[in-house]
Amino acid sequence: MKQLYFFAFVFFSFTITSSYGQSFNAGILAGINASQVTGDSYSGFNKAGILVGLYSDIDISSKINLQFEINYSQKGSRKNPNTAEGDTEFFLLRLDYIDIPVMARVRHNKFTFEGGVYYGQLVNNYIEDENGPTEIPAEFNKFNEYDFGGLIGINFNVTENIIMNWRYSNSIIPTRRHDSNAVFWFNRGTYNNYMSFSLRYEFIGGN
Repeated sequence: MKQLYFFAFVFFSFTITSSYGQSFNAGILAGINASQVTGDSYSGFNKAGILVGLYSDIDISSKINLQFEINYSQKGSRKNPNTAEGDTEFFLLRLDYIDIPVMARVRHNKFTFEGGVYYGQLVNNYIEDENGPTEIPAEFNKFNEYDFGGLIGINFNVTENIIMNWRYSNSIIPTRRHDSNAVFWFNRGTYNNYMSFSLRYEFIGGN
């Protein structure tokens, strides 16, 4: 949790410092994640989750800026039963994080393209199957307390203040190691893999 406090401190320090720099902006965002966990037995972006947060950015040039966010982000995976096919299996994994993405962004007309990395701190996990809430057995590996990964995205300015964002993110370190502790090249366990869709309201700053 100390890492989270540190990055939150950096975020607010960046915001305050940037406000004295050139062309500082800040905003709020809300949206949804469509996620899956690579490495489990359930494929597809079937798990919907909440995404809310704050961001600030500072212009490096007329086309390039740096953006720093702090977000509450729900990830995980989901498998719904298909009773028509005789499949009654249900599974839900919810992993709740405080994420701090850092991105370089390039503007072109009404579009802004972004790429960067994120650090996430796990604040809650929940597992449910067709029998109700469940837990990972004590002898199995637990979820990592943190997440780290890369991201790419695109923004579209609907108006000067309202922005639509699409983003794809993938963790680099496993959310949980294989129970056998086996390592297959870069495959060391299960990984967060998700798309985000958000609407942002930006407060335009000054020089």
